[in-house]
Amino acid sequence: MSAGRQWSRCGQEKSERRSSRYIKRVALKYCGGCNPAFDRVAYVEKIKSAAGPDIEWVTLDEDGFDAVLLVTGCDTACPRRTLDLSEYKQSLSIKDDKLSPQELVRILLESEETNED
Repeated sequence: MSAGRQWSRCGQEKSERRSSRYIKRVALKYCGGCNPAFDRVAYVEKIKSAAGPDIEWVTLDEDGFDAVLLVTGCDTACPRRTLDLSEYKQSLSIKDDKLSPQELVRILLESEETNED
């Protein structure tokens, strides 16, 4: 019985350590997908997997996010016409899947500045 209590306590300590670690909140925005040159959804799933618990994914409708990841499917990047990325602390716009998901996560986690064109 005491072993069960110790196990519970260990799990509790792990959660406390995890909750004290900074988790970045990133708002994810997709384009409309009218002419995608790659599978945007599959690529984002790989990015989410690479990020693990270090990034909480939210939408632009939610408050308190730290960065925006705009995923467009082609060079046209339609959402950039209506979405002003300069109003966000950090933004990253991707139009292909050439960058490894791990590298993209590294950029999101390390950078505090807005990525401008």
